[in-house]
Amino acid sequence: MNETLNPNVNETLTSAVTDSVNRDTQHVVYEFARAATLEGWWSWALLIGALAAILFVCIRLYRRDTNALAVITGRTLIGLRLVTIAALIFFFFDLHRRTERMVTRPSEVAILVDTSQSMSLPAGSLASTESRSERVASLLGKTDLLKRLEGEHRVSVYAFDQTSEPKLLESRGGLSATNSDPSEKDLAQPGISKWAVGGVLLIGLGTVFSILSLLFGVAGRVEPIGWCVGGAALSLALGIVCLGGVYAIETQYSLAQILGREPSPADPGLERDPVDEETDESATPLRVSDWSKEIAATGTQSRIGDALRSVLADHDASTLAGVVLLSDGQNNGGAGMTSAIATATRSEVAVFPVGLGSSSAPTNIRVVDLDAPRRVYPGDKFAITAMLQASGASDLEVDVQLLDKLDDDAGNEETNAPANLGEVIDSQKVKVTSDGTLTAIRFEMQPESVGRRRLAVRVVSPAEDQNKRDDTRDARYEVVAKKLRVLAIAGGPTREYRFVRNLLFRDKSIELDVWLQTGKPGMSQDADQVLQAFPSQPEALFEYDTIMVFDPDWTAIPAESLDLMDRWISQQAGGLIIVAGPVYHPQWTRLRTDPRVSRISGFFPVNLSTRGALLSGGRQGGDNPWPLEFTAEARRAEFLWIAEDAKESFEIWQQFGGVYDFVGVKSAKPGAKVYANFSDPTTEIGGTKPVYLASHFYGAGRVYFQGSGEIWRLRGESDAYFDSYYTKLVRWVSEGRLMRDSTRGVLLVDSARAMVGETITVRAILTDDQFEPLNVPEVSAKLLAPSGRIDDIQLLPLKGEPRPGTYGGRFVVREAGSYELRLTLGDALEEQVLRQSVQVRLPTVELERPRRNDDELKQLADVTGGTYSPMSEETSLESLSGSLVSFLKPQPQTTVLPGTPDIDFNRRRNIVLMWLIATMLTMEWVTRRLHRLA
Repeated sequence: MNETLNPNVNETLTSAVTDSVNRDTQHVVYEFARAATLEGWWSWALLIGALAAILFVCIRLYRRDTNALAVITGRTLIGLRLVTIAALIFFFFDLHRRTERMVTRPSEVAILVDTSQSMSLPAGSLASTESRSERVASLLGKTDLLKRLEGEHRVSVYAFDQTSEPKLLESRGGLSATNSDPSEKDLAQPGISKWAVGGVLLIGLGTVFSILSLLFGVAGRVEPIGWCVGGAALSLALGIVCLGGVYAIETQYSLAQILGREPSPADPGLERDPVDEETDESATPLRVSDWSKEIAATGTQSRIGDALRSVLADHDASTLAGVVLLSDGQNNGGAGMTSAIATATRSEVAVFPVGLGSSSAPTNIRVVDLDAPRRVYPGDKFAITAMLQASGASDLEVDVQLLDKLDDDAGNEETNAPANLGEVIDSQKVKVTSDGTLTAIRFEMQPESVGRRRLAVRVVSPAEDQNKRDDTRDARYEVVAKKLRVLAIAGGPTREYRFVRNLLFRDKSIELDVWLQTGKPGMSQDADQVLQAFPSQPEALFEYDTIMVFDPDWTAIPAESLDLMDRWISQQAGGLIIVAGPVYHPQWTRLRTDPRVSRISGFFPVNLSTRGALLSGGRQGGDNPWPLEFTAEARRAEFLWIAEDAKESFEIWQQFGGVYDFVGVKSAKPGAKVYANFSDPTTEIGGTKPVYLASHFYGAGRVYFQGSGEIWRLRGESDAYFDSYYTKLVRWVSEGRLMRDSTRGVLLVDSARAMVGETITVRAILTDDQFEPLNVPEVSAKLLAPSGRIDDIQLLPLKGEPRPGTYGGRFVVREAGSYELRLTLGDALEEQVLRQSVQVRLPTVELERPRRNDDELKQLADVTGGTYSPMSEETSLESLSGSLVSFLKPQPQTTVLPGTPDIDFNRRRNIVLMWLIATMLTMEWVTRRLHRLA
């Protein structure tokens, strides 16, 4: 299943991955801040001259002052003063330490993969067995293209189709061993530094010499004092410099930790900030495990311009080495290619298109779609409509045949292709234009025999047709012998009830019973049987396929009968049609103590309001009609097709004047499908208009809700539209009953017709061989695709479902044609197979231009500085991969962040200098006192 991510989440993830792959290295810089403030040669000359004068005077005065002393003592005193002056000079120049960060942003490559449905067409000539999307999947998954690119770039692979924002599928590369944050050297725990140990030993040695000099002085032995003082001065000066240097540099450790007197943290530099951890977690690179599924051709449009503009906006042009575009080049939605070319040119980013498909317009005729009913009745004439499309140099005139046979599964089970398409029962000659325009052809049939059958429409293809595999399209249908049993219940003889009753009574395929709750015994009704109460026995109720209620008085139905109705819908796959009304509906919804209310409310696919009309509890006696506002789901609901096709049907619905009233609805229930809303904007609650038409599965059955009994107003357009709506609706809700292949359960799909890329929801209500609800962890079904592929579909127990034995699943239809879902129950001796079929077609816009658009793709490459690479069937994927790698030259970008001075270093530096100066001056004073100098 291919799900589209939210654009905002996609953008955030892209940004997070970008930040996480930046190379972030650090190194320490030491510099004298005072030196940076001295400008001009005269400043340095004056400073050096002053320092030289101070040193000269100091040395001259000390030599004269110590002239009478021993040489070693005089030199020691001069050294002590010079060390003090040097420390002051060091302090004057103000040594600073700061950490520079060098952030290297890696080179980037964006790969855009077209996932529109035209990519399901052949990769080369029409005889090719490999589709364009499969060709791309081989390039990305079976070659080393991505692996070679990630060695020098950060690679982001996007999929695009009808959405304005492409979807990020994979992000890799941009990380290396040197791309960690600070280096190991900077963050490693040094332990006890050898310099610190040496400094301590030297200070200890200096202390020993100092004590010895004092002892010699007390003893009156002057000769050894000079040597002891000299050794002490040298040892202390070197020891303070060594130990103080380590103490000042290793600011993350205390002096006790440096000397090993206190335990130090294991890796303080490696401690992670919680925010960084959260960022890194969200920045985990994405990887694709199955490219054929991720880039399956499911989109209804190809928005190349929008995709290019979005990627160029999300990536930094300075590091974007190029954009690789894998597409057939047919831009049929959103912004044009011109705007994308202009954006790429301004950003100075090269685009490297890879063209898929054939560059020539092939001569071909194909059956694009086949529209046939799933269930018909013996003797009922029904229509089959097929859509043809041709391409080539000239128009084609062909014979089109209609074939029919029993669906005996005599074909090859592995390819789902029948060995014999059946007998030709009709044929027409039709001219199909070669510009890609769809041509409709219509057949009519009147079945006589009962059973499951398969029909097919086949084009007798001309000799120049390059692909004969798409000349046939087949569909399954079932001829049902039994009549539909319908029970109509009405709280009163409303117009809706009377028109529907008369319609169904005239229908020869329907057996109608009625219960008019306000009727009197003996009252005449156009029905096969008139009831005086709701059926109280299971054998009586379970005979019905559909129950229609028109604003009924629910309180007149006993609780036991409501429980029976629940069993009939959920276990027997019955169909319930609820037409709400203004008389009884407001009454029972306000009951709070009656236990039947929760049971009745459970049938509805919507959550009902219990407030009055003034408080959004619905509308009664409206002044103006409002047309129904149909949803996208309504376009796929065939019972709303009151004309020959969806387009004409909804044009009629738009002409329909609308309805005046509706009952109060809070919201649709989870899993319910909403087909239409009441369109008056003044009725909105929380930005949502009231639901008027909706349905949901209730166990094995369907329940349909209609907000008021006013569809009879559609008769103002034509009686045929009203008749079509209710006839199709009755047959649709009872589909579960009539299409049951087994007494052990029912298999349902939410839509029998779909477009390529749509998700089909499956629901199964199953029992075991004892007719108790099935209780197993999962149920496996087989999905037979038009291409012959057989996939396993796992159906799992539905969570929150009050009825046990209810399983659900879903699958995505990825190609045009007839899908069949099969679920097998029982063992080999008593095997029962449940079946459901889905007809799938491609949208017109993706079929109009099957040719590869070389002109625009080459222009895109030339203007942006890229290279165009057409991919034919003969193109070697390995050579194409190597060419793309050579085209995309790395262009990383490095930024130096200077950082701020280390305050802790400055503080410790000053401590060490003060320690050194104080020690040197103290030793000088003691030495002078021992030698009785001024």
